[in-house]
Amino acid sequence: MGSPNVASASRHNLGLDEKIGIIAGRGDLPLSLASSLEKRGLSFHFLLVEGEADPNRYSGFPHDIVPIAKVGKFLKALKKSGCTAVTLAGPVSRPNFSKLIPDFEGAKLIARIGGALSKGDDGLLSAVTNYIEEKGYHVLGAHELEEELTISSGPLNDIIPSSDQLGDIEKGSVICRQIGALDIGQAIVIRKGYVLAVEAAEGTEKLLNRCEDLSWESQAGVLVKLPKPGQNLKADMPTVGLDTLQQMKSANLSGLVIEAGNTIILDREEFLKKANTLGLFIYAIEASGDV
Repeated sequence: MGSPNVASASRHNLGLDEKIGIIAGRGDLPLSLASSLEKRGLSFHFLLVEGEADPNRYSGFPHDIVPIAKVGKFLKALKKSGCTAVTLAGPVSRPNFSKLIPDFEGAKLIARIGGALSKGDDGLLSAVTNYIEEKGYHVLGAHELEEELTISSGPLNDIIPSSDQLGDIEKGSVICRQIGALDIGQAIVIRKGYVLAVEAAEGTEKLLNRCEDLSWESQAGVLVKLPKPGQNLKADMPTVGLDTLQQMKSANLSGLVIEAGNTIILDREEFLKKANTLGLFIYAIEASGDV
């Protein structure tokens, strides 16, 4: 099977004189994005969220390590490094606000976030990105910087879903959007119409760990991972990678459903080859939810 078509959204047109501040959380996305920017001759500077990004992985790159509540330090690091645009890459756990010791800018942001917390994670992330934009920085989603991180709809690898699995894709997508609208989570696991697990605050990795307790005689169950309706994709786009596949294999699942154009696949070519090897189908639905 040939490589899937790239999603239609065009890559953001950055000038060579622009420098990107990459606010890095956990996982591989920050480094994957930096590699793409480097190949295009674009400059960047990492701002590692303390306790989230592993500093050892960034030793060969210019970076600052900043506690999440020290917003003033974030802004000073952006200014000092000459950044004109900012992207948020990699998940960051919601902090315990009662234990934070913010600086002056952080205190102002936390006061604003107070109202956003009632709107869930997306309200929190929107408040953060809006605050950064008010300081004069252009906030971009990782997918706007590198369109090849996202994909088009349909089967993405050589494993084609069965008719039963297509039924789970259709029903699971509806249910996943419903829990997303309630700001519960981005993912569910479904098998023959029955929901086996729902993601909440723990995230997809721990959702899949829970599914390892469900022992099947053969691969069964579909992971559906979709953005929440109205989710701030600049700050928090659903992301899958090789680790996701390995966790799915450990849980003995049969396939993955994601949303075309609104999901990041890390190391896409290797990801799809690995899915073939593990016997997992990868299927992308349209943003409308159509299979």
